[in-house]
Amino acid sequence: MVGTIVVGIEGTERSRVALRWSMERAAATGTEISLTHVIDDEWATVGSRILGGMRVDAERLLEREAEYARSLTSGVVVSTQLLHGNLMDELIVTSKNADLLAVGTHNTGFIYGRVFGSRSILLAAAAYSPVAIIPQSLLCGGRGVVVGVDDSDAGRAAICFAAAEAQRARQTLTLVRASGTPRLRAEQDEWQQQRDLYSDEHAKTILCKAETIAKSVDADSEIRVSRIRRPAAEALLDASATAALLVVGSSRREGANRMMLGSVSHDVLINLTGPTIVVHGAKAVSVS
Repeated sequence: MVGTIVVGIEGTERSRVALRWSMERAAATGTEISLTHVIDDEWATVGSRILGGMRVDAERLLEREAEYARSLTSGVVVSTQLLHGNLMDELIVTSKNADLLAVGTHNTGFIYGRVFGSRSILLAAAAYSPVAIIPQSLLCGGRGVVVGVDDSDAGRAAICFAAAEAQRARQTLTLVRASGTPRLRAEQDEWQQQRDLYSDEHAKTILCKAETIAKSVDADSEIRVSRIRRPAAEALLDASATAALLVVGSSRREGANRMMLGSVSHDVLINLTGPTIVVHGAKAVSVS
């Protein structure tokens, strides 16, 4: 079965960066590209005459971007779809039939925990398929696939996805487990030392499980293991600074929290250093 990468198109340079990245991936994987533009009329306040003009402009945009996409590489099937309604809702529904949803974004700067309302972040939280977030400042030539490791359902899904990507691209897979903060004192009290010892042993166990999962995807893959005592988002961003791809898992929320990412994934996405794919686990979690 031929897969599909849905690319969000908005007529900006950042969406073209995502388009170029997606076309390169489609050519390598034999998947098709669906260029998707949404006429966003969330409150249904646009009159029919204005809407007609918007539709004509949107059709021209899609035609132009499809022509541009086909000029990048031959052999990739490129189709277009024009949707009307709430932008986020339409893209989320579209992701049900996609193997990957790709969008472009600006870098926004590193601030812990703050909710920016960025559409790419909201989309990464709520989409049914994995979501690729491609920064406008994309640098070419990165090597290797980096994945954040934890013991959640989403974390295990991310490891499987990253291992398959590394196998496909014939690149090294790096498993990163981050915990805690750097030691600030040469001497620590006994309680702190015991806590660090437990943390280190726990990290070794988690990484051992992660390596087993990755090997089940590709027994011959080259795997590197990295334990870093730093905040997780910082560790992942640094580890992936020269990588071709970073993969992070984020547990899917239920109900009113469905458009919320976990704190690590959120902090990674607001300061991207390269292409990043957010993968969800099969199980949703409730957040009180």
